[in-house]
Amino acid sequence: MKKTLIFSLSILSALAFGQKKFVYGDSFEYNSKYEKDIKLVLADDYNQYVFSDINEDGYSSYPHKKIIIRKLDQNGSMIDTFIKDYANKTNGVLHNYLGSIEISKDQFVIFTEEIETKVNRKEIFQHVFNKKDGNFTTTSVAKLFTEGGMKQGTTYVKFSENGKYAAIINDRSVSKKTANTIDNIVMDLSTMTKKWEKEITLDTDYMEAEVAVTNSGRILILRKSTGWKESSKLVYVSAQGEQDIPLKDKLILKTLTPVSINDQDYLTSFGYYTGVRINQSNFGDMAFINLQNGNITMSEVPAYRNNTTMSGVNIIRTETVNGKTFMYGFDVNKTMPQSTPSNRFPDPIITYGNGRWFVVGSDGTSSDSSAEIYGNAGYFTKGNTTYFFGDGYNLTPFKAGNIGKGSNINIHNNSEGNGSTRRANSILTAVRYIPESDRLIFLRKVDDNHFDTKSVYNWNQ
Repeated sequence: MKKTLIFSLSILSALAFGQKKFVYGDSFEYNSKYEKDIKLVLADDYNQYVFSDINEDGYSSYPHKKIIIRKLDQNGSMIDTFIKDYANKTNGVLHNYLGSIEISKDQFVIFTEEIETKVNRKEIFQHVFNKKDGNFTTTSVAKLFTEGGMKQGTTYVKFSENGKYAAIINDRSVSKKTANTIDNIVMDLSTMTKKWEKEITLDTDYMEAEVAVTNSGRILILRKSTGWKESSKLVYVSAQGEQDIPLKDKLILKTLTPVSINDQDYLTSFGYYTGVRINQSNFGDMAFINLQNGNITMSEVPAYRNNTTMSGVNIIRTETVNGKTFMYGFDVNKTMPQSTPSNRFPDPIITYGNGRWFVVGSDGTSSDSSAEIYGNAGYFTKGNTTYFFGDGYNLTPFKAGNIGKGSNINIHNNSEGNGSTRRANSILTAVRYIPESDRLIFLRKVDDNHFDTKSVYNWNQ
């Protein structure tokens, strides 16, 4: 109690005099080899929670399919751990983690699948964690068909950009004897109930390449041809059925980023035109598609034209201001290292380029420019400003509707690495803003097996 009082008085003193105040939580252990998709969630001025998932077969130390949620105190030190084992111990039952998202200030939901090949069963579960009591509530949300054996199909869970919907898309296994059947389910995340579900059958000349869900709760399916001739199809799915969106001749789409303008669905997609292409990427053209009338406006992206290592474009921030749509994104690059006698099949090396702003006008044409920060950054908003956390030492502000960056805000503590103040690597995408105390908190990697947290009060001073 005395320690808490001293801490609170020191914070109040710092706030009163407008000084930056740095607070570090005690480090806690985690398993860097098996824990994945680590997020800082459900943050308020009293507690924060660290989510991770173990989705590994043959992890013998303890059950190999588990959800881990660590509870942190006000200072960011761990005080409790909640574990949910979602593995059915029946022989021959497979499990997969599908995705997770915060659904309210108190609740976080995790989706998993369970496949039992002996009885041709695939079942989707939602596990809702409630921080008020530390309990998980598990519910079956869909029972789907699988042919068994290796013909299990593929299930995706995607979340809308506005956080209102989750889409469960189950692409069933296709063969010469079976149709291309896709199960589509959209969940309302405010109630964790089904908004709609629809089974559709598509032609077998194409296969599914990418899926997404719009802010209105409709599903987009991007398909690519199975034959030798390159071709793309775009399917727009609602409770009423599916609709093909006609694409321009020779246009190949590679990505799906739904956006909303005045409650209407639009799509941004990067791709290319087929033809003679020498040392060009697959992401040098951008399509802006009106999903209501099918109108497509094309724009070139010169910065991506010659980047042949690109494997994708991630758009992580979208806002619409005065009839213009502003999107922040970055290129994802994949290279394959040379094999060695000890590692004949090395994993690809994934790197990220610098951030870019893409601005789409009311006529659908777009322009882009460098944001001059590292692309795969965390961010938060305060008022009409988005602050990007791109290097672990500074925040870069952008006013809404303005692609010119403001002056960097330094949040580095010069004492780190000296004495008792630890130096660590910031996890850029795990930053949260807590408005109750106007502070930042983010995860840091202390070493290969430990995290801690760092809070910054009066960060904007």
